[in-house]
Amino acid sequence: MGKLSKLIDKLDIKSGSGLPAADPAVLDKISQKQLYQTRYNYGVNFGGVFVREKWIYHSTFPDGTETELDAVAKSALENRDEARKTLEHHWTSYALDEDWDWLRDNGVNSVRVPLGYWNIDGGKYTSGTSFSDYKDIYANSWNIFKSHYIEPAAKRGISILVDIHGLPGGANKDAHSGEKGGKAGFWDSSSSQKLMIKALEFIAKDLKGHDNISGIQIVNEAEFSDLGRHQKSYYSSAIEAIRLVDKSVPVVISDGWWPNQWVEWVQKEQGDGNAGIVVDTHCYRCFSDEDKKKTADQIIHDLHGDLLTNLTDNGNGVDLMVGEWSSVLDGKTWENCGVDPNDGGHQKRQELAAKFCGEQAKLFERRAGAGSYFWTYKFESGNGGEWDFRQQSGRSISAPKISVPDESALNDARDREYNAHASYWDNENPKEKYEHERYKDGFTTAWLDGVAFAKAGSLIGRRQAVKSARLDQHVKSKGKLPFVWEWEQGYDKGVEEFLKAI
Repeated sequence: MGKLSKLIDKLDIKSGSGLPAADPAVLDKISQKQLYQTRYNYGVNFGGVFVREKWIYHSTFPDGTETELDAVAKSALENRDEARKTLEHHWTSYALDEDWDWLRDNGVNSVRVPLGYWNIDGGKYTSGTSFSDYKDIYANSWNIFKSHYIEPAAKRGISILVDIHGLPGGANKDAHSGEKGGKAGFWDSSSSQKLMIKALEFIAKDLKGHDNISGIQIVNEAEFSDLGRHQKSYYSSAIEAIRLVDKSVPVVISDGWWPNQWVEWVQKEQGDGNAGIVVDTHCYRCFSDEDKKKTADQIIHDLHGDLLTNLTDNGNGVDLMVGEWSSVLDGKTWENCGVDPNDGGHQKRQELAAKFCGEQAKLFERRAGAGSYFWTYKFESGNGGEWDFRQQSGRSISAPKISVPDESALNDARDREYNAHASYWDNENPKEKYEHERYKDGFTTAWLDGVAFAKAGSLIGRRQAVKSARLDQHVKSKGKLPFVWEWEQGYDKGVEEFLKAI
């Protein structure tokens, strides 16, 4: 029996057995592939393409249909061949050369592409699912994804985050999973989870030769669960299946609307190493009743206290990203601001939306180093207002400004922080024989990493993974010993000070 077969057989009891270590995120010289996998992603979602959403792209939906499944079922009933042609035209025409050029020219370095399980290897992983009768219609979708998304992105230095947005039965109760909403059937179905494990192994193997894959997201918006037993089982097994064929690609998991639950899980399961996991959270402030009662300024103020805060050990060892966010606030919030909710062109509204976006972007860069992806890129008809990346770009949002500080900035920051560190600990315990040079070494290493990424046009993104790789190099060179924590503090401070300097 092969390793994957054994893994699938023990899926239901996999939780809690530890995660396999990933390869070092970077080496002394950072390769192009490692850069794609570790830099800060200033990104956007391609919503409504492979997982169709009627409010974004409506023309491929027959009358009376609302979800991908509804649409393909009715289209197939009317004319299967035309159903396939319609979808293939949609997939191949959504992002043309001018789109990719526009993205590059506006600083976008990564695109999150939502996919359904029905797209994987052209529908070959639909057996026993709601899409099994329509796999012929999706037969060319996987190759189109590679030829019309991964490849043109690579030509422009843009990475692709492979987001498995639609799982069999749905990972949440919403219709954007591609099937009928109302029940998150995936978590109670061992057969669906086993099917996805096989599919994920295929994805990792098939895409390993493409350097510009920034990650494989194994679920989008997992249903909240207080214990997360089924999620932990699926995550563990999926990660191990991917690591059987690719030991470096980042694996993205959903935070299930509770970031710290999954920060603690990754910290526990990966131990002192780094498993190459990224925890994805989504930032929307337009849906909850609580947010609808606030003004825009109140929401902006509250972001500082409620976005990726109160994480165990300050999230140490865990990389975070924001897979979806927008500049949208609810109509009631605009009313609270004295703005007509239907007046998208109101100057005060545009100013507040820009302020809202700007504050989110600042916090993402500090707290979600693996990057952020705006929802969504474009709309079929007109524009999507504050949901529309192309409309908001340059008005409310823009790529991080990157520069390379001169050497004097390093010397000044390092000397200041080193002296403060040494003075504090020497006063705390004058008899201790600390190794403060480790702090200076860590600080310098982080700063030089920052320079390397800046010269490549980006920020360090997966800081915890990069830090883990550098720590391993440091320990091999200098030994572990009791004061290796000084190196770690130095590295963290070096990253912080570099970001201030640019």
